[in-house]
Amino acid sequence: MSSFKILTFLTVILAVVPVLFGQDLALDESNLDEVMATGTMEPPMSSATHAHPTTAPKHPTPTPTLSEGNYTLKGHNGKVCFRAMFETSFKVMYAAKENGKTVMKTASFGLPATHAYQGICGTKMIHFWITWKPGYILNMTFIEKGVNGTIEPSSEIEEMKETQAWELESIKFTYSTGDKKHFLNAEKPGIKNAYSNATAIYFRTPINETFTCISQSTIPLLESNMKKIANVTISKAKIQPFAQNYGAEYTCASDLAKNNVVPIAVGAALAGLLLIVIVAYFIGRRNARAGYESV
Repeated sequence: MSSFKILTFLTVILAVVPVLFGQDLALDESNLDEVMATGTMEPPMSSATHAHPTTAPKHPTPTPTLSEGNYTLKGHNGKVCFRAMFETSFKVMYAAKENGKTVMKTASFGLPATHAYQGICGTKMIHFWITWKPGYILNMTFIEKGVNGTIEPSSEIEEMKETQAWELESIKFTYSTGDKKHFLNAEKPGIKNAYSNATAIYFRTPINETFTCISQSTIPLLESNMKKIANVTISKAKIQPFAQNYGAEYTCASDLAKNNVVPIAVGAALAGLLLIVIVAYFIGRRNARAGYESV
């Protein structure tokens, strides 16, 4: 292979490969937008302090919905204070009776299609909860707060310079182990409660910006004795409290990490092709030089 042919091959490779990979990247971004547009999410619970509330606040008749998590709350003035979309699933450990012995099992289930939601709008706190039969309540509380210096949420990579932020302060999950569909052979069936860690930070986002996260965010839930008893997993999330409309997207760290995988793979592939071409070039030169010497 002559040096001219090898250089021509190198030029063609460098021109064509980025175009091909660029098409793949465009397809990935399109798919990402489609998932975000059709995704679903879930809402919060709360109390004025970090203490775990024992009962949900009283409020108007629940708003029925058949969707799996497209929510809008309005205050007394008729203005929207909360918008959210997300999907939710649960894993709950419970004691069951089998062959006269007590064994620990795990119940796994998602939010059913038929459920109701309601909430209370406040200037600095929003209570939002979802209810479904028999006896399930997912209660979430969002708060707005000032922060000193930069905001460094545990779930985010970017450093935020805003001094005001919102976050998911707490979750309370009420469930019934008397539900034989999910809690088969439950020992001492009845209404149970699980709470998020009062000291943890979830979904902290600059005020007026929308938390978006296609990846799964798993939040551990504890019994009153602080023993872990359950997990709630939120995915395909788009959450915006304290605003009438969705704001600029603030992407979670796990999504940012996934988005970085494709550019790295493209760079590695190009580097590999370039190395192959360079090696072929020098082999071609060596063979050509050997041919000249033999003549």
